[in-house]
Amino acid sequence: MPFIETKFRDIIFDTKVRSYCVNSNFKCPSYAHSWACPPEAPYLEKKISKFQRFFLIYVKFDLEKYVKEIQVKHPKKSEKSIRNALYMKNLLRDDLEEEILRFIMDYPEKYEDKLILWDGFCRLCYNEKSVGCTYDSGKPCCYPNKIRYSMEAVGIDVNKSVSLLNFNLEWPPIKFLYRFGLICLK
Repeated sequence: MPFIETKFRDIIFDTKVRSYCVNSNFKCPSYAHSWACPPEAPYLEKKISKFQRFFLIYVKFDLEKYVKEIQVKHPKKSEKSIRNALYMKNLLRDDLEEEILRFIMDYPEKYEDKLILWDGFCRLCYNEKSVGCTYDSGKPCCYPNKIRYSMEAVGIDVNKSVSLLNFNLEWPPIKFLYRFGLICLK
């Protein structure tokens, strides 16, 4: 199970991170369309500071190998389209979710409270009963006690935080792609 324990002081908060979801070069489709995304997502530095233990859970994906495998199967696809299609799939998010849930199930110590920060947008309402977040309809969140905020949505600069832990992130990813989640326990 890939995880690293970290300290609160090594989780870098910056209010500007929340603006990365919408800028002149990029607008995330979930921005202003989800209860778990900016501008609705709360800035949580103060709340997170009250937890005692922090575990960065991650999935490392061999992007270079994946591109080569897909090119063999679909020789007419460009490398760019293969890489872009990968980001649209939930493959890596599902792997990260599995790792997070496994960590929580296997964690040997008692804790009174936990906060889990996922990557990407909250997907709880994308199920058999619902077709998506209720935000645009004006209805309240269906799962307010289970809402899945991403680290960026609550103000964590993931790139700076993981670089303190000696991850060599490439941006844009060339060889490897990482997905990160954070588990906070008290």
